[in-house]
Amino acid sequence: MGKREGLVYLVVAFWVIMGAFGASKGIDLKAMAAYFGSLITYVGTYVWSETKKPSAKTGIFRSGPTSRREAMIYIVTCLWAISGAFAIWYEIELTDLTVYFVSLTGFVTGWILGEYYKPEDDVKKNITKR
Repeated sequence: MGKREGLVYLVVAFWVIMGAFGASKGIDLKAMAAYFGSLITYVGTYVWSETKKPSAKTGIFRSGPTSRREAMIYIVTCLWAISGAFAIWYEIELTDLTVYFVSLTGFVTGWILGEYYKPEDDVKKNITKR
């Protein structure tokens, strides 16, 4: 299984599990859909960058050096899922959490795109040469 495929399977699994959990707790599915929408830009940016310029490093679930892009997307996705589950369990307004999560979008997607255009390994090499 490739890096992109694994992430897509994980997000779809979260969609099914959290959707069922939210429905069982009486969460508004429109609010739930908006919350899932807050993850789309992160995942889409990662999938696009991994498609255009695949990382030469191993996947996060394999031994060896891990791609920073992949580590970042899994950290963000896990934090997103934990926050969402917490909000559903304690019946916190998902719309507020959606806006809060979206506020980080520009920073993280910008960083992922930066890794696509000029990986930090290249930046470090240029700094040490001077």
